[in-house]
Amino acid sequence: MNWGKGLAISLIAFAAMMAAFGIASARRTETLVTENYYAEELKYQERIDAQSRTNALSAPVSIVLADDRVQLRFPVEMEGKAITGSLKLLRTNDARADRDVAIAAESDGSFTSEALDLWPGRYDASLEWQVDGITYHTAEKLVVQ
Repeated sequence: MNWGKGLAISLIAFAAMMAAFGIASARRTETLVTENYYAEELKYQERIDAQSRTNALSAPVSIVLADDRVQLRFPVEMEGKAITGSLKLLRTNDARADRDVAIAAESDGSFTSEALDLWPGRYDASLEWQVDGITYHTAEKLVVQ
């Protein structure tokens, strides 16, 4: 075999490898954490302020996963107050598993969701809640077994 045939085989092998990489990358789907990331970024300072208000409370909000439900327990100073908000459970590797739960806590400061059909794996929990017109924010990482 002479050098011309070797060069041709090398170029054909390189072109086949590049075509395989191109096809593989076209088939792979990448999802964003949120579709409206620009609007979320504009609200970032408000979220920082809400997190600092949450840190000033006597205790953090307890977020527990049990029996495919989310149980929340708010600090004692929130008992007897109307607590509303939303809990977003974001699955970073598959947006189909994301869940959004509306929060309306009991007078004792607790909340238990209905069954959520959560997939096993890690979720980023983002709890934004309001009491007396003041917004609070808590973020945690949760693992479903």
